[in-house]
Amino acid sequence: MRRLLMALTLALIALPAWAQTQTDWCASPTATDDQTIQGCTALIKSGNDTGAKLSAEYDNRGFAENNKGLNDQAIADENQALALNPDNSNAYMNRGLGYYAKSLYDQAIADYTRSISLKSNTEAAYNNSGNAFAYNDRGLAYGRKGQLDKAIADYTQAMALAPRFVLPYNNRAMVYEKSGARAKAIADYRAALSIDPANKDAKAGLARLGVAP
Repeated sequence: MRRLLMALTLALIALPAWAQTQTDWCASPTATDDQTIQGCTALIKSGNDTGAKLSAEYDNRGFAENNKGLNDQAIADENQALALNPDNSNAYMNRGLGYYAKSLYDQAIADYTRSISLKSNTEAAYNNSGNAFAYNDRGLAYGRKGQLDKAIADYTQAMALAPRFVLPYNNRAMVYEKSGARAKAIADYRAALSIDPANKDAKAGLARLGVAP
């Protein structure tokens, strides 16, 4: 079964594609993971940045490394990001993704929890979207540990913070489906389809349950 995991966006503000140089790739949402790694490495090696900015560069490189399955390298970069800026909530989130990929669920849960706590001190809009990601992913880790009530609670909180965020609907539906709560699973899969009518996971879930979308 495909993991339904949501990583955070890059931590820096990107320039338009036409204006980008190699170092701009570190913060560009349009850069490939390889380009992000190259750009961030160039900035880190330049020695020009310190503190929170350098922390963000390590975090962004770790984000791309996680996407490529280089989880040990990602965790090492997020450790460096947090040494430079202990309040870097993205670094906790992205290190949690690395731990999750390595099946280190307790460590992942601890990092997601810390990320949630730090984001609670930021502006409301970012807090809502960022914490929705963290609650969703912490729910996945709880689910892997068999703590289904906690997983459901986290998915529910993610929905409350970001009602149009489709992943927690599918994730909660899967928990309900596995635990035999058929009606609740159907409701969540249908809610996911109301947000994203083409959502393959929701369609597959309803097909398994033998009901129409």
